[in-house]
Amino acid sequence: MPKKISKPVVKKVVKKAVAEVKENPVKETPIQKTETSRPNTKISQLIEMIKSAEEGITLKQICENLKWQPHTARSVISRLNKNQNLGIINDKIAGGDRVYKLPKKD
Repeated sequence: MPKKISKPVVKKVVKKAVAEVKENPVKETPIQKTETSRPNTKISQLIEMIKSAEEGITLKQICENLKWQPHTARSVISRLNKNQNLGIINDKIAGGDRVYKLPKKD
């Protein structure tokens, strides 16, 4: 049986239409969303729990109250420290639990 000779594949170049650029585009100021701007979110509840706890709140308590898994709670606390500079401190107590609290103000 003779071999079939295949033709080379030629790729077609498709030119994309370039959108027209306005001469004076309107610059919009970005709206910054803060975690505390909406009062009924779980993140705002977390902030209130940490603020109200004098001795701190354990990771286990946070997970039970907010129905979160531990890795989610740790991630949100880390993001709050990074984005909102809350200064949340985490300490390990004798029982091996993690306690989150705000620094004491002098």
